Amino acid sequence: MKNLYTVTAVFLLGLTLNSYAADGAEIFKKNTCAICHKETKDAVGPSLKTIAEFYKNNPDQLKAFLKGEAEPIIWPDRFNMMKPQMGKLKAMSDEEIDALAQFLLKR
Repeated sequence: MKNLYTVTAVFLLGLTLNSYAADGAEIFKKNTCAICHKETKDAVGPSLKTIAEFYKNNPDQLKAFLKGEAEPIIWPDRFNMMKPQMGKLKAMSDEEIDALAQFLLKR
């Protein structure tokens, strides 16, 4: 019986922690990223597909870019135009940046 209580407690704790975990899709939506970044078509900014292709082997570089700690590797000549919007990302926590990066890389 004690094992059942332990398993139940661990399960409920997991559900609670997951409900507080950052959601990359929600962050993308909340920050209106879709205005510039479409799913598969390059627009003002690179598409989600393009972002995933460029950063698929280097998620740490994507996270560094999202934090403002690395230069863009996609369209660096257009970055000045995107800088004002990208500034929103600097206020995000590491957990939110991780979630957003995971969302972008799943394309």
